Amino acid sequence: MKLSYRLDMTKDSIWLTATPSQTAKSSIVFVQELGDFISGRNYYTRREKLPSYLIKYTISGEGLLDYDGHTYVVKPGSVFWIDCMKPQYYRTSPRKGEWRVLWVHFYGATCEAYYNMFVSQNEGSNVVNLDSDVTVKSTLDTLIGLYRNGDNNLITDIQASGFLTLLMMRCISAAGDNKKGANLPDPVLDARSYISFHYAERITLDVLSKHLSMNKYYLQKLFKRYTGLSPNEYLIRTRLTQAKQMLRTTHNPITQISMDVGINNIGHFINLFKQHEGITPSAYRQRWYLGNDGESAGGLPQQRQHSVITEQF
Repeated sequence: MKLSYRLDMTKDSIWLTATPSQTAKSSIVFVQELGDFISGRNYYTRREKLPSYLIKYTISGEGLLDYDGHTYVVKPGSVFWIDCMKPQYYRTSPRKGEWRVLWVHFYGATCEAYYNMFVSQNEGSNVVNLDSDVTVKSTLDTLIGLYRNGDNNLITDIQASGFLTLLMMRCISAAGDNKKGANLPDPVLDARSYISFHYAERITLDVLSKHLSMNKYYLQKLFKRYTGLSPNEYLIRTRLTQAKQMLRTTHNPITQISMDVGINNIGHFINLFKQHEGITPSAYRQRWYLGNDGESAGGLPQQRQHSVITEQF
């Protein structure tokens, strides 16, 4: 780890170190350090290669964050969330000369997935404005309270894991709400509509761009920016959603369902389905069709039902 820093904090600032159990460290999200810093003009941290994620919530004043090629101004009511393996440099903004933050360093097996969702929902930015949302601040206050006495045990770690998950969820939700607030451009709306009605046909980026009379590379960039997915990813999700509906509500062979949603190669269909759902189409059909009484959730006769679910691919 590379680290340099200068602590310019008031005496009533809080800095706590947690010592989670090995059980917590091997199975759940866990706290490493956390605190409430009331920092002066000279406060800064410059660091990289630390296996940790950091969330900082600004209460007052102003901070600056240099991260991943961007410089962010971090104002009251906003949060930054970073992966500390990458180089980072954050400090009190000289314009304000004061920066109060609630913060937590944390780690665990699921952190990377949550972090990637946050960045994706936040269009690549590491800072999100929470407006009037008080959940993040209260959650950080609660976490500080859990570890303030220094006598944490496994139960404390489990409670903290739940609050960390809530904290990550609120950040992701705030990023998603910001994205929804932006009106979708007409080309994105038209492209989604075209895919929804023509998903069973052969759809390529060239087909979409010709239909919309626009450059295909610009269309792909615009679609990704406002939906978080490429047109092809959106098409795949649409096809798989339709396939799941057919698997649950019809007796059609899986080969036919694959064709009906526009995927002519059954092997490719099965691979896509397993990639997104974690199970094969046959296993999905069996899981969702059969009820406890031997009948399907849709009330299909047991004998006919059996002939459908034993089809193997």
